[in-house]
Amino acid sequence: MKKIFTLIAAIAMTTALMASGGSATANVAPETDTIVPSGSEMMAGKLYFVNLKKDEQPIMPKIILSGNRAGNLEEGEGINYKPYASEGIRCIFELNEWVEFYPQSNAKSGIAVWVFEHKDNVNFYETASLSDETPGYVEYRELNEDPDEEEGARWAWGSLYVHTDYHKPGFYDFVFTYGGKIFAVMLTKFYAEEELYGKSNAELNKMMDGLSKK
Repeated sequence: MKKIFTLIAAIAMTTALMASGGSATANVAPETDTIVPSGSEMMAGKLYFVNLKKDEQPIMPKIILSGNRAGNLEEGEGINYKPYASEGIRCIFELNEWVEFYPQSNAKSGIAVWVFEHKDNVNFYETASLSDETPGYVEYRELNEDPDEEEGARWAWGSLYVHTDYHKPGFYDFVFTYGGKIFAVMLTKFYAEEELYGKSNAELNKMMDGLSKK
């Protein structure tokens, strides 16, 4: 009887493996979750998290981005003062416009942002080793909270711009790292200098709505 029971259990296990693709680990959750579609399906202004362990919270779940040219620059109004978010983030800028970064994170240092010309194969960033020699490299900036920041005040952790002398209007990737490890990618679009200047916040929001690399 014991042998029969063992045989039945073995058959049941084999059947389960075949149904799951023939692998003993097929139903085991992977060590990391990659939430990045192909580059052509990415929505601009959304943080796509990579190399994130199962049920792990990202080091920077939300962020605010602002610029110094397009949109209302008065605090509390317009696209430059959106709430902290993981999507619907300001994602359109002009070349030579300063982009300011305001991460929401418990880490006060160790976060950095890399800018690359957009890659349709965004999964490249899962295993990429980033440097200024990586194809498509544009800019790099370390992001650190100001230790002298007053409570309730809002100070940028860092800023950068994409120079007109070296780069053209188009789509770019903001790649965020912590301790040198990539954890998020965000699609952005840079327009020609003064192309966004003078547009209302409503017009700018409409330009961002549903913006994707197609």
